[in-house]
Amino acid sequence: MHSMDLFHESIKLFFPQMQQLTLVILCAWLDIASGVTTADIIASHNYPVEIHTVLTRDGYLLNAFRIPTSMFCLQSGPKPAVLFQHGMTASSDIFLVNGPRDALPFMLADACFDVWLSNSRGTRYSRRHVSLDPGDQAFWRFSWHEIGTEDVAATIDYILASTGQRALHYVGHSQGCTTLVVLLSMRPEYNQLVKTAILLAPAVFMRHTSTLGQTLFRNFIMLLPDSEFMFHDRILNGIIGSMCGRFALRVLCSALFMLTNGAVSVHLNRSVIPLIVATHPAGISSRQPKHFIQLTDSGMFRMFDYGTLANLKIYRSAAPPDYPLHNVRPLTPVHIFYSDRDSSTSKEDVLNFASKLPEAVMHRIKETSWHHMDFLHAMSVAEVINKPIIRIFEQFDQLNP
Repeated sequence: MHSMDLFHESIKLFFPQMQQLTLVILCAWLDIASGVTTADIIASHNYPVEIHTVLTRDGYLLNAFRIPTSMFCLQSGPKPAVLFQHGMTASSDIFLVNGPRDALPFMLADACFDVWLSNSRGTRYSRRHVSLDPGDQAFWRFSWHEIGTEDVAATIDYILASTGQRALHYVGHSQGCTTLVVLLSMRPEYNQLVKTAILLAPAVFMRHTSTLGQTLFRNFIMLLPDSEFMFHDRILNGIIGSMCGRFALRVLCSALFMLTNGAVSVHLNRSVIPLIVATHPAGISSRQPKHFIQLTDSGMFRMFDYGTLANLKIYRSAAPPDYPLHNVRPLTPVHIFYSDRDSSTSKEDVLNFASKLPEAVMHRIKETSWHHMDFLHAMSVAEVINKPIIRIFEQFDQLNP
């Protein structure tokens, strides 16, 4: 008998009441100890996958995953590139857990797009630097400002250099929208490199945000030094994810997940919760939620507030400057998808953001009680979100061959 079988039989003999829990934990340890990755998820659905390393100007090494084609795509030659940028605490995994029928990256690959999924500095896939170590405090001295001006910029440059294309399509969720807006406003030359910008629940103005983290943990977060926060532990996350797969615990896990990500939603595809919990949170810097809390307090969309003295030294003003949103001019008007009931990025704040842009196309979700994570994980996401996005991309490429 295998040694693991002997161990399991011993557990059954001495602790019969623990048998089911033991099975869950052992399966989690055996199956996930090596870590479920974006590459694993893509390959498990029989799609080709490539892993690329992107070097930023300030020395961070970022892993990006590519789905170059699909068995359902019969087109030969170059395909239009699409860049996915995840939200805070997430990673490239978050766009894929729905599987090939409902996840936008798979649907785009089937529609003959070249799909790239990025990972911001500090996430489980991007914890390397040319000179710094994640154990160094200096490694974590960044917010979503640096993710936008450096990570997103470097990733766009890398994709266009790799594919030989002049511009790409962009899909961001939550902070993944924030970072693009930061880039296009601060480095406006990148506007010419973005064909279409799809912003799902953009976290820009945050005055009316009312998430659990904002209400319960804000004082704790604001006292943190620059450090790793919401880190990923592949063993612990794997065990919890496996336990959440048990029918008896699935409802509880769903409620806990949605409470920490906005609100409990009737639209959520609860079958994806175990894989989300197994792969998230992916890791962030404590400065990222601090920066969002500052936006909630100020009601403005502005750079990081270091305090009056440091602001005078860095910005030459007592308060941090606002981002110049008039610079946000990609090749087509920004497409903003929003809902009336999103407590993380409220309708009032999204409409305020849109009013500050040179031009925007608004996509209001008609379904009631549509919350923050429903833009990725609703049972009807393929019809409500994904297919309209694919049509937007196809229309642009047809008019601009």
